[in-house]
Amino acid sequence: MNVLLMSLLYPDEVYQEVAQNSKTGMQNQIDSYQKAFWEGISQCLSEGETLRAVNALPVGIFPIHYRKWLLPRAAYQNGQITEMGGINLPVIKQKIRQKRAEKALLSWAEASPENRTVLVYTLYLPYLKAIAAVKKRIPDLKAAVIVTDLPNEYGLSSGRTGLLKRIEQRMGNEQLSLCRQMDGFVLLTQPMAEVVPCEGKKTIVIEGLIREGTPVPAAESRESPFEVLYTGTLSPELGIQELLDAFAALPDARLRICGGGVMQQQVESFAKQYPNIVFEGFVPHEKALALQAGADALINPRSPAGLFTRYSFPSKTLEYMRSGKPVICYKLEGIPADYDPYLQYIPAPGADGIRQAVEQLQKLTPRQRSELGQAALQYVLASKNPAAQCKRLVEWLRSL
Repeated sequence: MNVLLMSLLYPDEVYQEVAQNSKTGMQNQIDSYQKAFWEGISQCLSEGETLRAVNALPVGIFPIHYRKWLLPRAAYQNGQITEMGGINLPVIKQKIRQKRAEKALLSWAEASPENRTVLVYTLYLPYLKAIAAVKKRIPDLKAAVIVTDLPNEYGLSSGRTGLLKRIEQRMGNEQLSLCRQMDGFVLLTQPMAEVVPCEGKKTIVIEGLIREGTPVPAAESRESPFEVLYTGTLSPELGIQELLDAFAALPDARLRICGGGVMQQQVESFAKQYPNIVFEGFVPHEKALALQAGADALINPRSPAGLFTRYSFPSKTLEYMRSGKPVICYKLEGIPADYDPYLQYIPAPGADGIRQAVEQLQKLTPRQRSELGQAALQYVLASKNPAAQCKRLVEWLRSL
């Protein structure tokens, strides 16, 4: 069994170049997530079996979000990853990617009868359409999709309205319709099966996987204040307002926020009004890791409110656990019970619950907090590493 991964990642060879041309930050979380799958599958395939990737750079449209209008074709990692390239303009970009993905997939499948297993990252329309087209010519092709986010009312709101909202709704319906062409689904949570059309199809739940992080020098000790870090999207649905309100009532604790989004102006306003709230804006991945090393705790304020939380696993929480620092978060339906001993759950909804959770950690000694963080780190490295999670995945792919 040879495997083709249809990905949306940053090849290591061009990461810095893409970062320099991006105007709205990098999607480091999805990049790390896919590379963990690449690493794990590579380790779990048998001798003689191969893993290849067809890739589309996850960059925004020129000139609003990205500085280049032409994305070059290229081969990376000794030819294992094929970057499709294309014209980085609305509509044209997706059409070109669909055609090139279809051509690349067909070429790969025709090269060997062993080339029949395809794993797609997320419900990306150009990839789903390409698979549907190639399956008509190669009926024994087996395709599985990693469902990271559900569309429309089942996912995180994009904030779009009017015509753009209707277009988004139509695209979401098309994504779910094309899922009927898939042979299997990799789900983050079991409730996703209620939405994805997987009746009679094979499913597997893999809520997350994490690679061992790049070593970060230990932060210099500091006296005070107690510091909590948030890195990510600034959106009302993710609990950012409640986070700000909580620290407005916590003058003895510092909140450091990195990222961007629709609430950026609100965050900037709070940072001006409250000295203990610091806004960093978008930061490079290396700086984010350094800030994690210097924080006393990391927080994910996404609450159980909203339908989308039932169908999602907070991958940010898993990334945070790798830092070796205590992680403050809500107990969401998508978090399996085996995580419970390693997370510091917010006891009540809203700003008051966040405040209580922070104050509980403040009462602990630095050594006690270190023990909590290290326990979480060891747990995810032992149980959620790429080899452990992808051993199950590869066995499942063989059964399609």
